[in-house]
Amino acid sequence: LLTLINDILDISKVESGKLNLTPVTFSIVECADNLVNMSNPMVKEKNIDFNFRVSQFEHEYLYADQLRLNQIYINLLSNAIKYTEPGGKVNVEMREEPGTTEKSVRLTYMVADTGMGMTPEFMAKMYQPFSRQTDSRVNTIQGTGLGLAITKQMIDLMHGTIDCQSEVGKGTTFTIVLELPIADKLI
Repeated sequence: LLTLINDILDISKVESGKLNLTPVTFSIVECADNLVNMSNPMVKEKNIDFNFRVSQFEHEYLYADQLRLNQIYINLLSNAIKYTEPGGKVNVEMREEPGTTEKSVRLTYMVADTGMGMTPEFMAKMYQPFSRQTDSRVNTIQGTGLGLAITKQMIDLMHGTIDCQSEVGKGTTFTIVLELPIADKLI
């Protein structure tokens, strides 16, 4: 219930223009480690083949709203695990590429699963609040239909991009690209 309330509040704040990002210096390596640790119990419970690959980061410390960045990453990863059948696969790749300036990097986060996939009709409206695919399998999985809406809004606030490729019965791949300033060191 608390998660639902927080999601609704986040949607309201973004839509009313009252959500402000709060950038801090943080370690992207710790962020990746936390994602793996958070996912492990769900992965083990469903017996999912889980691979999390991090390309060598030249710049460990970045400057961004760490809470919102984690929210984006967790929403996509937990969806991939949630909608993948037991015995399926979830692959995550996080990599750094040169930014448009010497003081920034392009951070790419890709989550690919072998889950149920999405129809083109649903994909056309998947970022709208309270949207959920109508499918007998989806109806047995808990969810509010707010995760993707919040994720998209947070990415837009951070001036990033989100791309989705999906095919029913074959799985889904989300790719997020954010340009983030490099921080000198953890303060």
